[in-house]
Amino acid sequence: MRTVIRHLRCLAVAVIACVAIAVGALSASVTIAALTPAHAQVLAEFQSALEPYGSWQPHPRFGEVWVPYDLPPGWRPYTYGRWVYTEEWGWYWVSDEEEADWGWVTFHYGRWAHDRRLGWFWVPGDEWGPAWVDWRRGDDYVGWAPLPPDEVVYEYDNDPSYWIFLPPRYLVAPRVRIYFLPPQRTVVVFRRTVIVNRTVRLEHRDHRGRFAVNPGIAPGIVAAAARRPVQTFHVQPRVLASTQGVAG
Repeated sequence: MRTVIRHLRCLAVAVIACVAIAVGALSASVTIAALTPAHAQVLAEFQSALEPYGSWQPHPRFGEVWVPYDLPPGWRPYTYGRWVYTEEWGWYWVSDEEEADWGWVTFHYGRWAHDRRLGWFWVPGDEWGPAWVDWRRGDDYVGWAPLPPDEVVYEYDNDPSYWIFLPPRYLVAPRVRIYFLPPQRTVVVFRRTVIVNRTVRLEHRDHRGRFAVNPGIAPGIVAAAARRPVQTFHVQPRVLASTQGVAG
């Protein structure tokens, strides 16, 4: 009997050891995958570019996220700036001067999300885009909302509080925020609009960078509402050194 118990104990120790080795190997492989040179380079560039303008804080769901300093009351992403239409990428967000030093990163890479503790925060991502937003359109209004990380996008799509609306004729105004609908009207307008043209991801042919096109609201809709053609701009975006493969 004692011999049997001794054998069982040895077997249990061996099983526990094997499990520990397997878990350790898995953890090592995950760590190695997460810290590839390319990924580390992108994160280092983000950190260097954004540290003067906000703080990096841990988030239980998304890891290290960035929170900007000194935001005005009621602030949200993609409000202090303007939309311009480009042939290459569709609608492109141009930050106002007060956000230009960090907006070239946070409105063209990564995603934005919100919670009660941090407020609005930015989640790093290495894909460049003209603007990471979703669009909605109705008979009288158009609107947009910052795209959250992919795994929670549907949690945000149906929440009117994340959306901004204005009449389509003002979409290309130099200071769009002066035309935003007040929050109390957003719920009503939200119910009368539908999602249009989600962001399309593309892979650059030389594989040095990934980028996106944001078709958004058809420029003809804006032109008809404003009773004048929508001007097409050629922009030269500021991009991270590790994503120089962005077309254009």
